[in-house]
Amino acid sequence: MEAAAFLSDKAAAISVVEKHEFPFQKTLGPQVGGAVLKMLQSKGVKFYMKKELHELKGKDGKVSHSLAAFVLTPFLAGVTPNSAFLKGTSIAKDNSGAILVDLRMQTNIPNVFAGGDVVSFPVALLNGDHSSIHHQQVAEAHGSIAAFNMLKKQKELHTVPFFWTTMLGRSIHYAGRMGQRERGMKGHNSLHPSAFYSRDGFVTAAASLNCDPTVSLIAEVLYLGKKISKEEAE
Repeated sequence: MEAAAFLSDKAAAISVVEKHEFPFQKTLGPQVGGAVLKMLQSKGVKFYMKKELHELKGKDGKVSHSLAAFVLTPFLAGVTPNSAFLKGTSIAKDNSGAILVDLRMQTNIPNVFAGGDVVSFPVALLNGDHSSIHHQQVAEAHGSIAAFNMLKKQKELHTVPFFWTTMLGRSIHYAGRMGQRERGMKGHNSLHPSAFYSRDGFVTAAASLNCDPTVSLIAEVLYLGKKISKEEAE
């Protein structure tokens, strides 16, 4: 999405293929994702939703030099866990192929550690349920915790996932982790929403578009172990 936003005033045509109904839907939910969709569409970006790109073809299998278009096909590392090299080993993985670790980043094999996009770990905000979170900030925290425990300095993961980006001059912030989603909205219009996600009546994640510093403040509260009820969020 960032590439589409950056090129929106530079390329002759931009098309985005998205397998979900909205951009960022799995991470940010439909409210913020829907606002991003409208924002990019207003800049001429064309979307093909609920689709997947399998192959690019040119004439006779080649792209013509006279083709007045630029094709950008980013393949995001971390979307599918790259754990095939572990096939035949006894290291435990979940159904998606993510390596299962505990709060010390240790696998089911003693003294074998893993971290980053390739792992599924217990998330405190989800009452210890395992989840894979593909955020740079989370990967950095994993690396630090794994290093401490490799050095026999017992330490468990304690972090609130946080993600941010900027598109077309508008900021997107996200903190926490979605459980079962119950959505609340705030803001003056569709380009200024905040979405809250809850589990068992308490906020587990929040996302915002151009509503700084709402999500940063929520991340601080969650990091301190305090709970925000669904009613308080609304």
